[in-house]
Amino acid sequence: MNPGTITNREDFLNRIAKQLGRDVDLTPPKRVYKHRPQDDVLKDVSEEGLLETFRMVAMRIHTDVVECDSAHLDDTLRLLIERYEGSAIIAEQDERIKSWAPKTSASFDWWDATRPDESRALAVKADIGITIADAAFAESATIVQYAKPGKSRTISLLPHDHIAIIPKSALVPRMTQTAKQLSALDKDGDLASPNGVNFISGPSNSADIEMNLIVGVHGPVRVAYVLVHDL
Repeated sequence: MNPGTITNREDFLNRIAKQLGRDVDLTPPKRVYKHRPQDDVLKDVSEEGLLETFRMVAMRIHTDVVECDSAHLDDTLRLLIERYEGSAIIAEQDERIKSWAPKTSASFDWWDATRPDESRALAVKADIGITIADAAFAESATIVQYAKPGKSRTISLLPHDHIAIIPKSALVPRMTQTAKQLSALDKDGDLASPNGVNFISGPSNSADIEMNLIVGVHGPVRVAYVLVHDL
């Protein structure tokens, strides 16, 4: 029996129900809530309003926000890498990043899902990790990364700094919208749903010690969001 597998569930429940003189309905109940305040957060805010909220919250969580269009993304990445003094870069396997990889003196490595140990070692030594967000929340300036081959969480966690490219089309009000998307993917079958979802809100930080904020405790010290307006 595989771990987590339930066997003979129906027979077991039917036997108990028979002793109790009851019928068994194994259909999961449909939850219908009278109040759904999560649907109203930033509900009527314009696209520009979402952008402004995202910028403002990103600043609060010590995250740089840089905006550009796709035609200038390579130059934007190059300038960010120079600002962060990055000489060793690791990026996720994405053709868009490869086409935008800036022409700098920095050495670029790409996450290889077939050689995870070697890729992880490169991430440990890397100055900057570059990823592309699958979604972004205006409410909390959080980015979302769906786990899939070539898109390891390690890229955003182990390097000294993290640069996340965010297509403007991926910006939504809050987690509610992504939760609905994931629910729809799950209903389409196991292969459609990602096997992991990462939520990242700026650089790592902690204020557990006497409420003094310390940034870069157990992850990237600096994080930059590159918001691309025509993607």
